[in-house]
Amino acid sequence: MIYLFVIYSMLSIALIFLAFVWGLHYGSLIKENKVIDKPNVNPVKVIKKEIENHREEEKNDKERAIEEVNLYNIDNYDGTGIGQKDIPR
Repeated sequence: MIYLFVIYSMLSIALIFLAFVWGLHYGSLIKENKVIDKPNVNPVKVIKKEIENHREEEKNDKERAIEEVNLYNIDNYDGTGIGQKDIPR
């Protein structure tokens, strides 16, 4: 039980320190009349971008695999189909 008290105490001290540092940072920006930029993040756009990046990476990986198989087949060509790999689909 005492361990939980110690953990909660340390966690709250760390969060208070973090809030203090953030306050100093934003306070200095206000003092210097600088604009505080708040990120305007739309979760739907972020997820769509991640899906698009994932699909593009999969496409690039597939093309790279096809190129590797083609180069392997060219290197190992001896006039017959023996030792040739199938091209991934």
